[in-house]
Amino acid sequence: MNPTRRRQFDHLGTARRELLSWAAANEVPLTRVEFVVPFVPTDSDTAVWLFFDTHANVARCASNGVTARLEQEFRTILTRSGYPAEWLAGTSFYVDSHENVERNYKGSYFYRLR
Repeated sequence: MNPTRRRQFDHLGTARRELLSWAAANEVPLTRVEFVVPFVPTDSDTAVWLFFDTHANVARCASNGVTARLEQEFRTILTRSGYPAEWLAGTSFYVDSHENVERNYKGSYFYRLR
């Protein structure tokens, strides 16, 4: 793997672990964080997927600001870890539920993220 991409994955992996820990400590029903990067090694854009346990919690967390707080916390973790600003600018967030993955993607996050 390209060393730059490995560095990016290391930062993202750390941010995932810290965000899940933060969510658990704050009783946020976040169950999974996934990220997708382009196959092109020179493109550092990242799609970050936040998965809540249920569709109802997706809606609740969006309406009460929790989803926006999670996105901000993820960005803060990345910034604190030295994630380059140009990479951070290309970071986008998507939200879904484990319930939806089970119902519509045969329980496969691989299928959901395709």
